[in-house]
Amino acid sequence: MRLKSRFLGTCLLLAAVASAPDRAAACSTEVPEPGLLVWEIGNPPDRLFTATGGVFSLYGVLYDVEPADAAALVDVALTLDGEALATEVEVLRLSPTLVGAQPAWTVAIVVRPLEPLQAGDYQVAVGNVDGDETTFPLTVEAEPVAMPEPPTAAVIQPEEVTAGYDGQVCCESRQTSSCGDTERCTFTLVSKVPAVHVSPSPLPRAQAGSALVWVQRLDAAGQPDPDGRFSYPARNNISWTVEFAAAQAEYCVVLGVTYLVDGTSVSGSPQCLTREEAGEPHVVTQEPSDEEIESWECVGPLEYDDGTPFGEEPPAEKSGCRLDGDGVSWAWMVVLAGLGLRRRRR
Repeated sequence: MRLKSRFLGTCLLLAAVASAPDRAAACSTEVPEPGLLVWEIGNPPDRLFTATGGVFSLYGVLYDVEPADAAALVDVALTLDGEALATEVEVLRLSPTLVGAQPAWTVAIVVRPLEPLQAGDYQVAVGNVDGDETTFPLTVEAEPVAMPEPPTAAVIQPEEVTAGYDGQVCCESRQTSSCGDTERCTFTLVSKVPAVHVSPSPLPRAQAGSALVWVQRLDAAGQPDPDGRFSYPARNNISWTVEFAAAQAEYCVVLGVTYLVDGTSVSGSPQCLTREEAGEPHVVTQEPSDEEIESWECVGPLEYDDGTPFGEEPPAEKSGCRLDGDGVSWAWMVVLAGLGLRRRRR
């Protein structure tokens, strides 16, 4: 089977809009194919840098392909004064992501010259299996490659991010979506969680070429969260927004660096924000405006997902959990009541 990478640009866009409240607008029938997207092919850098005897890396997204097989999906040619130099390519998993709502990985594409790089200006050509390619210069500076010190936090500040949606208001509409759906919906409950936005200080330019920088989320006990490490090739203008699903006395992250020459890692001290600074997880209630409802051109009743007509209070429940005809639990309504959250009705 011929593996493709061009599809990933479209699928990453689809993943970005998959959480939009309007269900019809987010609908897509495109199915991603296995492949490797190399970021630099569509976004070539002005120049990369590394140190004498070092390596350099590219950035990509890998879907449904093992890293050991992914190196065959990219071709990297390195030349100095028109003479080709032999290299090996290794693909390293960095952090989980989504492609078309399917689990995937961000990756580093590490290029290892078989002979130590000497100071000078090289040319890099990168291509994929679809025939897309680009070229850019690589400067090897006259200083020996070495393990860099871990970065510090140039910026650390609180953020609130949307973690999910629940509850809907829907109606049948005169409009038809691209998927043939006539139902228009919007979510009424938005889950918000605290986050730490952190930007690492830049590493020395020559040493950064042979390194990854990363941020590690710490749990309430101050231990590394195994699902909370996010990495990127050590370049300028990197930042992360690290979410915390549960309230903690402090929300802490650790910045670190991985030396690509031998794979060793070092990290700095925790960087923390207090609960007073960053807040706690909570649920926000929102409902469509009159203007939104009018734009839907409803031909059927506008109802909440529990069957209650829009604008009316739901009937009182006699127990803490009700099952609909398909056996679906509505226990979340009890949870929201316990939080003191009540839907506003028009």
